[in-house]
Formats: sequence, C-alpha cells, structure tokens
Amino acid sequence: MLRPLLALGLLLAAAPAQAHKLKVFATAEGAWISGTAYFSGGAKAMGIDGTVQAPDGMVLGTLKTDAGGGFGYEARTRMDHTLILDGGDGHAARAVIAAAELPASLPEGMAGAVLPPPARPVAAGADIDTDAIEAAVARQIRPLRQQLDAYEERVRLHDLLGGVGVIFGIFGLAAWLSARRRMP
Repeated sequence: MLRPLLALGLLLAAAPAQAHKLKVFATAEGAWISGTAYFSGGAKAMGIDGTVQAPDGMVLGTLKTDAGGGFGYEARTRMDHTLILDGGDGHAARAVIAAAELPASLPEGMAGAVLPPPARPVAAGADIDTDAIEAAVARQIRPLRQQLDAYEERVRLHDLLGGVGVIFGIFGLAAWLSARRRMP
C-alpha cells in the first residue's frame, strides 16, 4: 500500500526540469531587433541558431548567437516578428517583437494584419522626432528589462528550502504510514 502511494505522490510532485531552460530576451531600437539568449542560471547560449518569422509563420530571416549569446536582425517591415531560437535537446525559446515597437516609418507588412498606431497630437510648429525618442527610451530601459527577466529565472534559497521541505514531508508521511501499519 505504501509503495503505490509513494509512487503516486512522486509522480504528482514531478515537474519539468528547468536546470537548462533556454531563455531569450529581445528588444527593438528603431528597426534593429537585438537581444541575448541564455540558460536559466545565467550561462550565455553561444552559437545557437534561430529564425525570425512573420505572424503567418513565413521565415523572414535567420539568426546565430555570438560568444556572448547576443544576436541582431534588421526589420524591413512593420509587423510582429517572432524570434525562435533552438539550442537542440529540447531547449527552445521564443520572443515576440510587436509591430508597435518598430518605427512607424517602416512599410506595413502583411496587409490587414497590423493596425497602425493611433495618431499622436503634436503642437503646431513642433519638430519632434518620435522615432529617436522611442529608440533612446528603449536603449535606457533595456538593461532593466533584461535584469528583471534574469532575476525571475534565478533559483532562490527559499525555492531550494521549499523543495527540501517537500522531500522531508514525503518521507515523514511514509514513515508515519509505515509505523501506523505496524501497530496492532
């Protein structure tokens, strides 16, 4: 009786291994899409092949990460770009750069698939380069977004202690059931 319960408990507690989960972080600065690929824990994913796809799945281009896990691609049309990196052995990751993150000056891709952004009111006589402002802001917040993404993937001490607690709990339950079964 104890072994089937223990086996069932272990199967229910099993979760996919996240030790080498491939992650990708990408942003757009103007028409240039760049980012990094890394494994959870922070190791850079070097030499990983990837593709850039349109919303309909058509391949727009290919990528390959450098020694630091970095990559880049220049968008030629304003539409959603899906970046898919495949490290083999089931390690794959994807990121989507929305059309709204790309400059309005790019030609629209795939007619009807992307709505133009709402018009921004500009004061009369003002000469504002909104694409340059958006690129500057993206450049400033990119390290913060990357740091937050890496922080969310880090295994913390309380995660480790929680896992050890679950293991002790399972063995404690098994010992209690075993002792109870031996009682007359």
